Parts: sequence; structure tokens; C-alpha cells
Amino acid sequence: MQNYYQVLEVSPNVPQHELLAAYQRAKETYSPGSPALYTMFTEEEAREIRNLVEEAFLVLGNPAKRKEYDGKLTKKNHQPTSKDLPDFTPTSTKSIRQDRTVSVSPQSYDELVMSASGKVPEGFAKSRLSVYELKPEVEHEISQQKDFNGAFLRKVRQYKNINIDLLSKETRISRSYLNALESDDFEALPAPVFLRGFVIQVAKVLGLNENIVSSSYMSRIKRES
Repeated sequence: MQNYYQVLEVSPNVPQHELLAAYQRAKETYSPGSPALYTMFTEEEAREIRNLVEEAFLVLGNPAKRKEYDGKLTKKNHQPTSKDLPDFTPTSTKSIRQDRTVSVSPQSYDELVMSASGKVPEGFAKSRLSVYELKPEVEHEISQQKDFNGAFLRKVRQYKNINIDLLSKETRISRSYLNALESDDFEALPAPVFLRGFVIQVAKVLGLNENIVSSSYMSRIKRES
């Protein structure tokens, strides 16, 4: 489960007077009237999150309880085994062109990725965050996949030329959680109510069907936990 600081989306060294503002932001984010909330969570999950927000502020908002809680966190000192998985530097179309003939304008890689009107070279495709070389066999495998695990999500991410730091920045999910997700390190992952939202965000960025991916991944956790 996420710790109380993560529930309120603040750092452990946040000043006491800023906790109230963080609590109010969290309440607003997960309020029943928030239109964005129900694209990611069911009503039952949203209610569970609101309860966690209240619980987190009840502890962190009280200096004495917060000090005691911080002591427990220090003792726990859990370090995900997956946090240091090696990753890669995204490959530019320029370096790929060294091995094949591709007609492309001299735009920079970043400009090509970010420009809505930028033309993708033949044999390449464009995701929300990258330009990547199309491989029919991988595309077929992705289209047929029904059982998603962490290793396959990592395979899709790397195939689409998205490194984990870029994915973390786009989704606002910490690198340690993304590594835990891709490693199926269930003990290092947050509470299921949060994890499902994380999986949906990752699936959207990777251009996958978020309903299939989230249902598959959460079912795997129930089977293997």
C-alpha cells in the first residue's frame, strides 16, 4: 500500500502547515463530482480512496501522530528489489536511418515527436511520446495479447521507444512503481485501488486497450498474490 505521504501526494519532509492544502486538493480530486475520477475508478474504488485520504490526514495532520508514523516508516525501510532495472536511451530516427534508407526531413527527433503535423518516415509509427520503427511480428503479438504481465508491458514500452523516465514524467507515476509494475513485484506496488489507475495510465500511453490491460493485470495479482 502507498504510505500516507503518497496518498496526499506530498514529500515526507513537507512542512506541517502545507498538509492541510494537500489534504484539500486530494479531497477535491477524488470528490464524487470530479468528472475525471470515474474514467479510472469505480464508485467503490473512489470511496476507498477518499477513506484513505481522510486516514492519511488524520495521522499526518497531527504532529505527534506524524512523528510516530515517520518512525515506523524508517524502521520499515522497504526497498523495492526492482528499482534499479536497467533501461535505455530512446533511439532517434536519425540513428536508425544509418542502417536503412529512409526519406525524412531534417527535423530534430524531439520536434518530430512533438509536432502534430510532423510526418513520420515510412516504416515508422508515432506514439504519444515517441517515434518507433514498425515491426509486423511485434504488432501482431500486441494485437493478439489478452494476458498482460509486467514483462510484456516492458516489451511494448521498449518497442515503442519510450524509456521509463519519460513514462514516469508523462504519467506522474514514480520510477520505482513503474519498475515494480514491470517486474510483477507485487509487494512493492501500491494498494489495488491505486494500482488499477496506474495500469490504466500506462496502457493509455502505450496505446493499448486500457480495459483489457487493467483487467488482465489485476486478475494476475489476485491469482499470484
